[in-house]
Amino acid sequence: MTQTKIGEANVNNGTATTTYTIPGDATTGSHTLTGVLIQNDNYKRGEGSTTLAIRIATITTVSDVIASHGETVAFTAHVTDTGSNNLPSNAGQVQFQLAGDNIGSPVTIGNNGTATLNYEIPSGTADQAAITANFIQNDTYAGSNSVAGTLHLRQATNVSITNKYANRGDTVTITADVTDGNAGNVTSGSAILYIDNVQQGTESVTSGSVSFTYEVANDAQSGNHTIRIEYQQNNDYDAATGTATLQIRIPTILTAVNVSGNAETTQESVPVTVNVKDENNNTVQTGSVGITIGSEQEVIVAVNSNGEATTTYLIPSNATGTITFTARFIQDNNYQSSTMVTAGVITIRKGTVITMESINAVRGENITLTATVKDTDNNNVTSGTVEFELE
Repeated sequence: MTQTKIGEANVNNGTATTTYTIPGDATTGSHTLTGVLIQNDNYKRGEGSTTLAIRIATITTVSDVIASHGETVAFTAHVTDTGSNNLPSNAGQVQFQLAGDNIGSPVTIGNNGTATLNYEIPSGTADQAAITANFIQNDTYAGSNSVAGTLHLRQATNVSITNKYANRGDTVTITADVTDGNAGNVTSGSAILYIDNVQQGTESVTSGSVSFTYEVANDAQSGNHTIRIEYQQNNDYDAATGTATLQIRIPTILTAVNVSGNAETTQESVPVTVNVKDENNNTVQTGSVGITIGSEQEVIVAVNSNGEATTTYLIPSNATGTITFTARFIQDNNYQSSTMVTAGVITIRKGTVITMESINAVRGENITLTATVKDTDNNNVTSGTVEFELE
């Protein structure tokens, strides 16, 4: 094989030293390096050899990683030669390190001089841990170590929502508290509102809170609906979801039970009852009804298991004609407020005067019994039944 002189040096105290710049286009691989002592008056020619391995210098860089504990993410390194040319596929392998420890097995260079390792972040990994990538020297390429990159860990988040109650047609504000793993306020990012799995809108999170305006449809189904608010993962915070219930109150319908009573010097008490039904004519068995009789103060009455709200009324001794009463259902979490469309009526019975004429009769005779029935105003009574009794 042809030997090419690349330099010479004088021997000084048993050592001959010179420098040599390896050409940029030198053939990589193993070369035989020979040193020849030129024969002189004192020493014969001598020769010794060793191996010179020529490799292409490399530069390795590593990308920062944003991840969460337990998340599998891609660690990526980029390897070039000193001319910024990407190493070809299969040109070598890269060993990744996290916080100074090897992670995974060496990864073979792929397209565009990149090497990628998918790795799950252990739960105990510290935020801002150093990431390094080391290109492993081989026969063609020299090894190189990257400058450290950084692992940025997202903070855990929590979304908390309070149950909401509304009527059809209402506009309600639905608010969620968004906190980090240390119960501190999350001050950035966005969240999405879903009602019964239907997306309603996206809003920004500020000062640990996010609020949405939601309009309940006029034809919304009464009962329970699911609220879900999803905080969206970003570079700083993990994704998180909170749920609650939106209860659409059931409409109520009130009807009066009309009643009659007497105005006596002893003052008669009568029951005043309001029936409570829902929009499907089902009996409402809970809640409260406010009943107002005439000019009296409202009385709050509980609805019983029969769907009735009943109070008693002491008829004034001087009452005449009719007394009306109104009612309202007091809104609660389950049932919507309502007022009774048609007022109830307490009819005060009028006194009556019955007169009968004397009758003379004999045994076996068929006689006609007649009673004249007037009210206390001397008006003819127009309804009712008279029972005739004989002593």
